[in-house]
Amino acid sequence: MTGSRSNSPTTPSTPFPSEGLHQHGALVWAPLRGWVDVTHKPEEVVRQHWVRRLHLDGWFSLEQMDQERRTHSGRRSPRADIVVWRSTADKQAGREPVLVVETKADEGVVRPADFWQGESYARAAGARFLVLANASNHIVFELTKGIPGRARQINDWPTATDIGDEKRLEALVNRLEVFDREQFQRVLFECHSLLRDNHAMTPDRAFDTISKVLFIKLHVERTQTHETFTTKYLDDAARFLTNPKLTLHEQMFDQTKAAYAADDLFAKDDRLDVSADTFRELVGKLERFNLSKTGEDIKGIAFEKFLGRTFRGELGQFFTPRPVVDFIVNVLNPKEDEVVCDPAAGSGGFLIKVFDHVRDQIAADIAAQRQQLIDSIISEYPDDAADEALDERDKRIESAVEELNKQLAPSASDGTPTDTRVGRLAWQCIYGTDKEPRAARTAKMNMIMHGDGHGGIHWHDGLVDINGIFEGRFNVVVTNPPFGATVTSSQRIGSGPETDVPDDPDYKRRQQRRYGKDWLDAHKRVISARGQKILDQFEIGKIASSRKTEQMFLERCLRLLRPGGRLGIVLPNGNLNASSQAWLRRWGEGKAFLRAVVALPPETFKFSGASITASVLFMQKFTEDDAQRWEQCWADAFAATEQEFGSRRDGLISDAADALLHSDDTELRDLLERLAALGVDRVLPKPTRVPRDGLVRGAPTTMVRALMWEGPATAAIRGLKKAYTERAAEVPDLKKAMESFKAALKDLDQQQTTAMWEYVRKAFDYPVFMATPKAVGITATGETGEDVPNDLPAVLAAWRQFKAEHLPEDVA
Repeated sequence: MTGSRSNSPTTPSTPFPSEGLHQHGALVWAPLRGWVDVTHKPEEVVRQHWVRRLHLDGWFSLEQMDQERRTHSGRRSPRADIVVWRSTADKQAGREPVLVVETKADEGVVRPADFWQGESYARAAGARFLVLANASNHIVFELTKGIPGRARQINDWPTATDIGDEKRLEALVNRLEVFDREQFQRVLFECHSLLRDNHAMTPDRAFDTISKVLFIKLHVERTQTHETFTTKYLDDAARFLTNPKLTLHEQMFDQTKAAYAADDLFAKDDRLDVSADTFRELVGKLERFNLSKTGEDIKGIAFEKFLGRTFRGELGQFFTPRPVVDFIVNVLNPKEDEVVCDPAAGSGGFLIKVFDHVRDQIAADIAAQRQQLIDSIISEYPDDAADEALDERDKRIESAVEELNKQLAPSASDGTPTDTRVGRLAWQCIYGTDKEPRAARTAKMNMIMHGDGHGGIHWHDGLVDINGIFEGRFNVVVTNPPFGATVTSSQRIGSGPETDVPDDPDYKRRQQRRYGKDWLDAHKRVISARGQKILDQFEIGKIASSRKTEQMFLERCLRLLRPGGRLGIVLPNGNLNASSQAWLRRWGEGKAFLRAVVALPPETFKFSGASITASVLFMQKFTEDDAQRWEQCWADAFAATEQEFGSRRDGLISDAADALLHSDDTELRDLLERLAALGVDRVLPKPTRVPRDGLVRGAPTTMVRALMWEGPATAAIRGLKKAYTERAAEVPDLKKAMESFKAALKDLDQQQTTAMWEYVRKAFDYPVFMATPKAVGITATGETGEDVPNDLPAVLAAWRQFKAEHLPEDVA
């Protein structure tokens, strides 16, 4: 409603007062339109604050601005909230504008997907800059022309001075880092330094404390109607947190521990271990950021940089370099509704990348649906539609787009699960464990900073089932397990909270309701295994007194997968090429297809103090049909080799019988003749074939029994047998002949095993992708970035071509 109303107040003497806007009851003065009734138009207040900002802070004249401007390009004509031209003359001549601002009345994180009309107008009109703003935040993009046009987020919007100076403008757009991200990262380091200076904390202890404070802050801001956690809040909280036995910040931490109790993040006796003054100073440093409102790109990237720089030396084992993480997840290519696990999650890098990867897929699909929806509604209106009709159209589109975009929310406003496409990804599809509590806590906070999905991450031994992490459940498993550690006989199920599971009725009802009978069966297995060795729960562990941790995780990952599921795992190269580890490789061949091996250069993990070289293995677990075909290949291999090796085995037996029974010793020959005359013969029993035992497939083992007697048994015969046995013990050639016979049979078994493996590998043959990149985006000192050489993008492209040409279509 504009100033044409008879009861409107007079025109103000200035476009804007010294603070805020000119208001008269429900009317707000809009210098570009007049008085506007904002009773049902709260977005108008946001729009006028931006007109004020552009005019007073950006020095644009009102004459070079317009609001609610259409492109006048027929029925597709989009409208922009605020349009700014380089000059009044450009506006009057209808030239391209330089800046478009699109506003909304809501608060919180600005989501570009909610601002369909502003970008449409900006692109249609040829504007270079786009501001998307709500009542509390804004983001700025530089738009490039072409199809498809590119939108690059930059630090800030240009002022009139910037627009008139090309050098200033280029300096503005070339500052790629978003200021808030740098600011948040800098504040985290200031907190780190404060704890070092005030309490002499080591980097790992300082980080633990910062994490705890961040969890307190997040809890407050999610439960206090998004009020930012400030020092003022501390003063107010002192009135209702009155436990005389605990300081204010410890009471807050206890509340936070209770809120995250289901996540098993903190021990009951966990404390902050800082003074009240230090806590207040930490809160003061962080209070400019509301964690529920700050964008994921700002929080997530800043937090990861803080992690990397803080723990490169102290906790490097928990970090896989980001370029390697990106590559592995891109090869695995997880899809929407696929369930993913990292049983050795560390700081959560793999799971965060999975979350981002699938969220991008969902966002792209939503964007396509959004455009179809917009096109469909637009098609209902004629090219010469009046502005009133176009306003109605825009409201319909706005409402439909808003409803569609709800699918992009990962959580409800209070941080609880929500049934949206991204919500299901965050709360139902991502799981991980780490047995180091600091790492698990870090992974959860890392996930929260990147947009949530922390609910499936647990402090727990990754070799033991917990909650939704149990065998046969996952489409994708991705991990970089600990190197150099060992699982020993002393490690047992239930020996500590990280190897045990809750067993109370409420827990079991809740978990069974969520995960079904498969969970109940897995839970029963853990309960019944309490006190047993962890080793004994695994094929490769039960026959050994110890196993390397990464080998145990290889079996664990394969068992977590569903049939046909995909695995990406980083393993030390000794597991791939050492002769002593051939058993592991052959065991693995019977469980899954080896799809690809990518050898990592030596510097990949040097930043974390590891000198070992490693490779990434990509495997696909056998389906039931695959396993049956594997078994059939082995049956066929035995049939194909048994005639040859059976004949050779018979020859060995015949030769051995001659050597053992026709000794050159005169006394033995005489005894055998006398026994034969009494109807007693000395015979070599036919060896028996026993199916091969152990982890590696092969020909049956030939078992040899000792020479035996056949015939009657009288006192005289027993005396002759005794004499024969005593004399035979004194003839060394007989013992050597038996040892030689056994060795020959064993060698023949091994030859048949080799022949069977050759047969099976030929019959079960399939292509494997191999690559040896020289650089993977990280230096020996841990530096990453665009300037660091990285061959992995080229390897990824080669993998995709290989997959398209050589692998079945069902390989994701």
